[in-house]
Amino acid sequence: MQTVSQNNLFDGVLQCGRYAFRPNFFSYCGPDKNKQLFDYCAADYYEPTLKNILDDFEVMTPYLKLIAQNNQIKDIYDAKVVEAYWLGNSLTEQVNIKSLYRHFTEDKNLKAKLSKSTVEKVLGLLPDRAKPHHNFHVINTWLRAGKLNIHHTLKSIDECRISWGKVKVINKSSLIVEYQPLIILDNKIQIGQSVDREVVTHLDDKSFLKDINVGDLVTIHWGWVCEKINQRQLLNLKKYTLESLDIFNKQINQFLYV
Repeated sequence: MQTVSQNNLFDGVLQCGRYAFRPNFFSYCGPDKNKQLFDYCAADYYEPTLKNILDDFEVMTPYLKLIAQNNQIKDIYDAKVVEAYWLGNSLTEQVNIKSLYRHFTEDKNLKAKLSKSTVEKVLGLLPDRAKPHHNFHVINTWLRAGKLNIHHTLKSIDECRISWGKVKVINKSSLIVEYQPLIILDNKIQIGQSVDREVVTHLDDKSFLKDINVGDLVTIHWGWVCEKINQRQLLNLKKYTLESLDIFNKQINQFLYV
């Protein structure tokens, strides 16, 4: 098992908190500790309480454990493990399909929503593209968990996935970014052409961003800017988003007009 330096662990916990914040703010997932979660991340301050808050996210935490175990990394909040789940990296690739199958069929929360036959079907469509990534989970389990009206939920899937934008305008508490929404075209969900979108950066005059500039690349979760990313991270995020859409589009005709 690889050990994790304290700085690497602190960076990973804080990055994880930045992505987990917005859905927690809306009470979609995680414990009712949103103010604490936000304050730690906005202050860029780590203490064990933050880690304890994140441990209670029922979907995210098992994925982090899966990635860490398959890469022989001791702590699930190692910065590379956290990046693997939210953005994607080489660690994401190291989780084999058998481990991913066990994850879906043995985790108590997922097992209650997804039958073994459903898991086998989804993972079997394009097994080389099924990865333990946040966008895979959002795109390929949303309908399977009972949300069958694709026209109604497309917006929610688009908001819940980790997306990206290029900064065009910097306002006091928001940004205007070039953003590519999900669209339905030819009975498939695809990434559309760039549009301008306003996304939120501040709450109570606090933000996760430092030294933002026009032209920077940022990630977005439920309309909130999580962090700046580099070109490598952008390419990984696009790769795993497109692979997740490929899997979904293999099954979309079953759900499109339900």
